[in-house]
Amino acid sequence: MRILHVLHSHGYGGAENHALVLMKGQRAAGHEVMYAGPTDSWLGRACADQGIPTQHLRMSGLFDLPSHYTLRKAAQQWRADIVHGHLVRGAQYAGLAAHKHQRPVAICTAHATTAYKHMERCAHVIAVSKAVQKNLLSHGYREAATSVIYNGMPEGPHGSRHELRLELSIPDDRFAVVNVGRFIRDKGQDLLTQAMTQVSDPRVHLYLIGDPATDFGKQVQNLAGQSERIHFLGYRGDVQRILPAFDAYALSSRREALGLSVIEAFAAQLPVVATSVGGVPEIVIHDETGWLVEPESPEALARGIEALARSPEECRLLAQAGRHLYETQLTDRSMVEQTLAVYQRCLDQARHA
Repeated sequence: MRILHVLHSHGYGGAENHALVLMKGQRAAGHEVMYAGPTDSWLGRACADQGIPTQHLRMSGLFDLPSHYTLRKAAQQWRADIVHGHLVRGAQYAGLAAHKHQRPVAICTAHATTAYKHMERCAHVIAVSKAVQKNLLSHGYREAATSVIYNGMPEGPHGSRHELRLELSIPDDRFAVVNVGRFIRDKGQDLLTQAMTQVSDPRVHLYLIGDPATDFGKQVQNLAGQSERIHFLGYRGDVQRILPAFDAYALSSRREALGLSVIEAFAAQLPVVATSVGGVPEIVIHDETGWLVEPESPEALARGIEALARSPEECRLLAQAGRHLYETQLTDRSMVEQTLAVYQRCLDQARHA
């Protein structure tokens, strides 16, 4: 198959990571892939580094006619079988560059629990969680034209816990809680920072990974003040490598389609405490693969973190269950295989249309 992925973004987040993992996995499975979108973006540069062909598109808004023309021409000249759009803008461009009932077939992925617009021209919509699919169905999409395929992550290069704690200056007697994410309000690092003021156990320290150079990031830093128990590690390109240094993962999101960072935590065998939002309860099953707490509640996060800190056996059991879920449902291979199966069904339907 020849698969052309379309995504407009100049930043880095779950959708960009998802698209890159999918492209790499599809290529490893013997298919040809190409990326179309801003090539001066994180994803454009990552594709170039991986040797994935790219087609630059400005995609200035939903109706950038030169970009629409360039994408349609690229799909035809490259003889694409599938044009796969990501996020709302990518779906719009894929739907206009390809077709529902003939090659190239338009597919798109909905990455948010609020996404539904501009996807109706695509033959099939992939939702990254049941919560995302539920929103699509509530806006009139047919269930048969949607599928739920959970995000999948490759097995990361995990470092040695002892060496990593030395590298990150984490003492052995410290209970280190980590959170990974962009500093935007939806990710809720302010709630975690407030939660730490209610955690009385002095062994518990919070480590925030992500670039705080945003307006929201500055607010979080101001909230943290001079606390000696809150540490800002900045952006890290080696998150999977360093996760084993920590004792637990805390997700504080106000809104989340599924949560790639939770999947990374499962892969690294970290116990998880997470806010019950969006698709998170589909993988963080309370008292089985993690602990769920009510959203928008620093108090609930504090209780969850303290409970983990004083329950090493519970941490071990949750970590084992999370790792098992990762191995059976949340690998990159699982995501790639299910996505390719959707492509094949849509191509078969187009052939018989």
